[in-house]
Amino acid sequence: MSARRAVPATFTDVEPAKTSEGVGVLLGFRPDNPRFEVDRIEYYASLGPELCVPAVDGLGKVKRILRAARLAAPGDDHALLGEPGLAVDLLLRAVGTALHLTLRPRSSISFKAWFEDGVKTIDRVAEVVESPDAYFVMRQGGRFPVRVSRSDLIRHQTESHRWFEITAIERAP
Repeated sequence: MSARRAVPATFTDVEPAKTSEGVGVLLGFRPDNPRFEVDRIEYYASLGPELCVPAVDGLGKVKRILRAARLAAPGDDHALLGEPGLAVDLLLRAVGTALHLTLRPRSSISFKAWFEDGVKTIDRVAEVVESPDAYFVMRQGGRFPVRVSRSDLIRHQTESHRWFEITAIERAP
């Protein structure tokens, strides 16, 4: 279990975003402590298009920022669902708001392999085991390992990605 951290921050920017799962907004924050690990914290808040767990979480984050900035949210809780433009218009008025973020450090590892016929990327890697003739890429969540033969391999790279998940947004004291 990873430790959660309380971080005072300022809401700096917002822009509409689209993913394969739907639409949302990309929120930007600047930690107030200059010695914090990163200069900028980004968070994607899903807005649907239909009501689902990520969209409920995203709507909650947007409404928390609006509440902290003392701005009125739309009367209907679902008015922002599938409407990143409307959310951006409202959130732009909240830029500069002092907030208190609760963060959870997150990380993931990926294994990238180059072959004559293309590149293969394996995400959610738990461990890479090396043998004389292959790499065995063990994946998180009990998924089956992937065998990458050394004979076909041109080059490989293991990458680590770190970010902060925002678990709570509150008005700064």
